[in-house]
Amino acid sequence: MEPREPVQPPSRAISRRAVIALCVGLALTASLSIIVPLQLTPGATPRPQALHPTATSTATALPSPSATPYPLPFWITASNARINASVIPVGADSNGAMAAPEGPNDDPIWFTTFWWDLGPKPGQIGNAVIAGHLDRKDGSPAVFWFLRSLKIGDSVYVRNGAGTTLHFVVNEIETYLNPTGGPDNPVLQKIFGPASTANLNLITCAGDWTGTEYNKKLVVFTTLAP
Repeated sequence: MEPREPVQPPSRAISRRAVIALCVGLALTASLSIIVPLQLTPGATPRPQALHPTATSTATALPSPSATPYPLPFWITASNARINASVIPVGADSNGAMAAPEGPNDDPIWFTTFWWDLGPKPGQIGNAVIAGHLDRKDGSPAVFWFLRSLKIGDSVYVRNGAGTTLHFVVNEIETYLNPTGGPDNPVLQKIFGPASTANLNLITCAGDWTGTEYNKKLVVFTTLAP
């Protein structure tokens, strides 16, 4: 099914960052991390701890086995949104914001997506988040230009490093004014807070260009199919 042509963001003569600017400092010692300007609060997944057998008087303790890490995502597809792109992990930049790499207008980075690696991986219980640029510095389409074409019931697929393809189904689509108020904001909790199911939330910019940023965020909520 051919996706609907989305409404083109307002044209502008200046170059600008078409980033999902997700800003507010990270609280790495807490179970949630904070991103700006969404001030998004992902539920960070603790690293699995190795088991430590107890030594006895007659035997020496064996080396602790290491838990198998959950595989990283590396490719995302969603045919109804014309998404067929690599996924790279990103963390926080020096200002505590979610890194969103850029480059020259013809750089492949504009058609790469970014997984927030301080939260769950796609397929794990919780809210995994993948962001992508809406457009490039000159306003031309980038990787998530057609994200708004997704509809409830559409499929999103993520392939991970183990060679497994995970199937997610869209269950909600929302557009929010850039939230304020800190990590307790209910919108931020819904996107990045704890969850009891394996979710994947896709984010890009939306709304009007203010001269420095878009004033809204489009969020497509998906859940791992049974």
